[in-house]
Amino acid sequence: MPRVFVVPVCEEWLVYAPLERVTAAANSAAVAELSRGEPSRLREALAGTTEAEPRPREGPVDPQFFGIVPTRACNLACVYCGFGSSPCAERMAPQLAVAGVNWMAGHAARRGRTTLDVHFFGGEPFTAFAVVEAAVERTRSAAAEKGLATHLEVATNGVYSEERARFAGEAFDKVVLSVDGFAEAHDCHRPFPGGSGSFNQVARTARVLSRSRAELCLRICVAGDNVEDLPESVAWLCEEFHPSSIDFETLQPTPESERAGLRPPDPYVFSVRFLEARRAAVERGVDAIYAAALTEKPRLSFCPVGNDTLILHPDGRLSACYLPESDWQARGMDLDLGRLVEGEMELAPAAVERVRTLVAEKPRCDACFCRWSCAGGCHVNHSYPGCSGAYGSFCIQTRILTACSLLCGLGLTSLADELAGSRESMERLALWPSDRLEDWGARAGG
Repeated sequence: MPRVFVVPVCEEWLVYAPLERVTAAANSAAVAELSRGEPSRLREALAGTTEAEPRPREGPVDPQFFGIVPTRACNLACVYCGFGSSPCAERMAPQLAVAGVNWMAGHAARRGRTTLDVHFFGGEPFTAFAVVEAAVERTRSAAAEKGLATHLEVATNGVYSEERARFAGEAFDKVVLSVDGFAEAHDCHRPFPGGSGSFNQVARTARVLSRSRAELCLRICVAGDNVEDLPESVAWLCEEFHPSSIDFETLQPTPESERAGLRPPDPYVFSVRFLEARRAAVERGVDAIYAAALTEKPRLSFCPVGNDTLILHPDGRLSACYLPESDWQARGMDLDLGRLVEGEMELAPAAVERVRTLVAEKPRCDACFCRWSCAGGCHVNHSYPGCSGAYGSFCIQTRILTACSLLCGLGLTSLADELAGSRESMERLALWPSDRLEDWGARAGG
């Protein structure tokens, strides 16, 4: 029998078999027939082609992209930032970044790829502009030498000169720009070290980028203070800056955010407001993305961890994650993979296998219908080793939004709206103890 999940949606049931690519809405009688193994239309649908269950990677390391953290330094003092950024943080030597690009170019060519894919993270990458500039130039020249196209991507706060914004728009294929909605919320979340607001500079950068060749993606950190404004702020951001997409991430609590009195949004409120914001974005031709609710392809991980991604840090360390090492260690994790020394990748095979295995070991996710779409969320913050027990806020909102996305995919938008319009129905779905079909009768009283 295929792995089938069943979750309650108001008076109906959502039946989901991700490996068979089967989704259906059914009443209790139809689910009871399915659970007893009786012939039915649902059982016939489940008899089709089945994809292999996602498994950890095997064989030689094959990065999905090469990541560079030029520095942990930052020119802002975001009140929720737990990256430990400071203006005097270490900068990467430009030649180290170039050596990493050279390795990735050679690897891409040997693997028969068509694109050299390099991403930049921080801190704020542009506070180490010489590193970024050198790595971008080398990516272009190395790609030309190997007959590859380039894909350059950067995550940035947008706080720099107009000239630098024009550089970003011309040098990069995709720019992920952090802007937390209207000016009041953004300036509260993302001030300068002295306390003044950064919104005006970010808005100027967004306008430059919106006129450039780069794909502009806006990223919103949603907290308790800006969740209610999501639909209106998203409509405004779409009309003002014309992004291709907006990515929504809820606040991950840190000591810094606690001191600032900032809290994550209520997951039920976030779910409702996100759906409203997504509708506003789609009406304006913009994708609204909550990454944990994407269901296009079964996966074990929705982030670099477990996907063989190599991320180069300023000191030459190579890791699977761009978060600070202290965050992993606090969860009892080790995501280091090796070092880049004198242009040579020194990868530890045991470390690679450890990280590959990590993404398949998520006890709390085993009975959840999102196990191969959400894939546990962030492995450091949401599904770290030993994580078990009741669903947390991230799980709650992800379960609701995944169900709504699946319903909309069936053309049942009205049922998705009915679910989002009832706190009781959302709670029943979000807190349903086991979504496995074999547990359905005991849970549903059947």
